[in-house]
This record gives sequence, C-alpha cells and structure tokens, in this order.
Amino acid sequence: MANVIQWTFDDPDDYQRCIRLADVSDLVISEPGTFRASLAVLKIGRVWLQSGSESLARTLHISTGDMAGSIAFLAEGGAAPIIQSGAEFGAGNVISFAPNSSHYQRSFGPIRWAAMSVLPTHLHALIEAMTDGVEYRPASPCVKPATAHLARLRQLVGEVNRMAISGDAILEHPEVRRSLEQALILAMIACLSRGTEITHGAGWHRHRQIMLRFREWLEANNARAVYMEEVCTALEISAPTLRRCCEEHLGMSPMQYLGLRRLNMARRELQRRDSQTSVTATAMNFGFWHLGRFADEYRTLFGESPSATLARSSR
Repeated sequence: MANVIQWTFDDPDDYQRCIRLADVSDLVISEPGTFRASLAVLKIGRVWLQSGSESLARTLHISTGDMAGSIAFLAEGGAAPIIQSGAEFGAGNVISFAPNSSHYQRSFGPIRWAAMSVLPTHLHALIEAMTDGVEYRPASPCVKPATAHLARLRQLVGEVNRMAISGDAILEHPEVRRSLEQALILAMIACLSRGTEITHGAGWHRHRQIMLRFREWLEANNARAVYMEEVCTALEISAPTLRRCCEEHLGMSPMQYLGLRRLNMARRELQRRDSQTSVTATAMNFGFWHLGRFADEYRTLFGESPSATLARSSR
C-alpha cells in the first residue's frame, strides 16, 4: 500500500527538520506575519514524493549529501519565481540536485513546491535505457524542460498526492502502484533528458563558492551573533563583493540577512522549553542593545512580543 505522512507546522525549526530528500537548515523568516507550513511525504515503489507549502518569505540552505537523485519544482504553473543558487528559478524550471551539493534558496512570499527522488542507480540506468544509451550527467542544477513535459510531471504528482491523502483504495492495487511508479519516472526522465540546461558564467561560479564559504563560516559560529566586518575578514573578501553575493543568492544585503538571522536565533532561544533565559538576556546575547527597538522589530517580524513567545514556550 502507498503510505502518506502529513504534517502541519507553525514553527519554522520543526518544519525544516521534517523535510526529507535533503538536509535543510538555516531557515530565516524574512517577511512579517504568522508562519504556517505543511508537508506530505509519499512512497510509490522506487519513487519518493514530497510536497510542501509555506506562508511567508524566507531563506534556507539545502545540503544534499550522498542522497538519491532528486528534482524539485514549484507546484503551481503560475507561481512567482524564487532564487535558487543565485539564479532566478521559475515555474517553468526544474532543479536537479546532484549528490554532495550545497544551495541557498530564497522565496519572496507564499509558495507551494514538490520534489521527487529515485535512487541514482535506478535513475541513471532508466535514463540511459530511454535515451539510446546516452549517459546523462547534468552540468547545471537548473533545467528548463519542455512545457508539456513539466505540466505532465506536475499533474501526475498532484494526482498521486490527492489519491494518497484521500485514502483512495485504488492505490492498494500492486499493478496500479507499478503503473504510477513508471509514469512518474518517465515524466522525470523527460524533464531532465530533454530539457535545456541553464548555464552560468565564471562570475556565478565564483560567487557560489564564496557563498559556500560564507555558509560554512556561519555554521561554525552558529551559537552567536556575527557582524559584517568579521565575516569579510574571515572570508578575506571585500564588503562590496559579499554584498553582491548575498544579493544574488539571498535576495538581500548581508547586513539585512545577518540582522534577520539574529532575530530568528533570538526566537529559537525564547522557544526552547528547557531555557532559563529572559527576554532581556536573550536580546543582549544576540547583540540587541536597544531593548525597545528589539521588541518592536521582533513583534513586526513574528506577530507577537518576545515575552509572549517566552511565556508560551514555558507553558
């Protein structure tokens, strides 16, 4: 039987921990409002499907590790573009996640997305069998498939998800599951092998390497507030260069990102159930010396006061 797991979230940390098919971290909310998200994970034979929705703009980091061959795309054909690895990623594109790759991603509002994964041995063998033995190894993480091929994949994933979530008994039949598995894999192959790879120049590759170093340095200093000057010194780059890289990959300046990161880190600290902190101590720990301004910025971004967050986590 095809089993589906569903979650709903109001906490960004819980949401990023439950995303499968990749290691998602550093989720930073960048838009005022109340965060809401959902996830559904489904297995059909050799195929893993995942779909999600988010209510607010955010940045996050994706590390694939030694994972299965995966793709991701926006679930709605008319969806607004996001930024993926420093380039615009729209509803007509597919991201191909290579093993052991690293990506920043930025959304600008509510989004719905879908992902699909097949073990690399199965995927490469099927692609070569379906493309006259031509070995397929994408050089670019972003592919623009033919409109009809992506529409077919989007339709199949949507239909399978709907059947699984509604508990449709037809999915209990082994031949139906085999048929759906084959249809999904063929639709995935058509998008990858017959699409146009979106290439980038030398500047994009250099900036991507800087962002990888930026992320590694932030990860090594994840428990404290950090500032522009020390980042530039540690990475041995100029402030204008870091600014260009962050605007490309994060859709904002490094100062904006580091400020939002500090606010999000403060919220995580206030939400810790075992924390013995106070609002004042938390604000100062993350470099906020003007407590009234901290409370105002916090309330604007998260829709509640820092004291309300702390009181709720204590309960």
